Amino acid sequence: MFHLLPLLKGWEYKTHILSKANVRRGATPIEMSISETGWLLVIDQLTNDCYGTVELEWQGADLETRSGSSNPEAGAQVGAFQQDPSSWIQLYRRPNPYSTAGLFYGVIFSGGFQGSTLPYVPTVKLRLSLPVESTQEVAFIQLITVNIAITDKKMFIQSLRRVLDANASLEIDKALEVLGRSEPFEEKK
Repeated sequence: MFHLLPLLKGWEYKTHILSKANVRRGATPIEMSISETGWLLVIDQLTNDCYGTVELEWQGADLETRSGSSNPEAGAQVGAFQQDPSSWIQLYRRPNPYSTAGLFYGVIFSGGFQGSTLPYVPTVKLRLSLPVESTQEVAFIQLITVNIAITDKKMFIQSLRRVLDANASLEIDKALEVLGRSEPFEEKK
């Protein structure tokens, strides 16, 4: 279906960056919200602490909340050093095994580049934290997402209908404009 995107209107590639140079050990996570509907292509993480943690919280069309978190140490413990769409550690440089400091780069999700994007609605939360297991007081943590975002829902739906059927109605049922569950769709005569 994503092969149709170049023919459609009302979408764009978006990049979201949550980056903090002084994430404190044991502190409340730093949070950012994403207020768009779309598909996730990739999530990257860069940190100078192997316990630098990123967390995502997202919802599907029925607004059921899902969440997941990751850090380089968790990836290293399960041997995630080879490319895998579900995540891998590309750089794990920890010169002192008694310190959690170093340089770490990981791909948290790359399913979109293998043709398996993750759809989401505008309730996504990104978080950064440094657990108490860290030997550092503060750490740098950066989380980057690359997404296909629907920028104009009406235009997107109308262009999709026209690409699939040149004679399709361009009227959009109000139930499609509501986030989450809504009233049933209207019957058309």
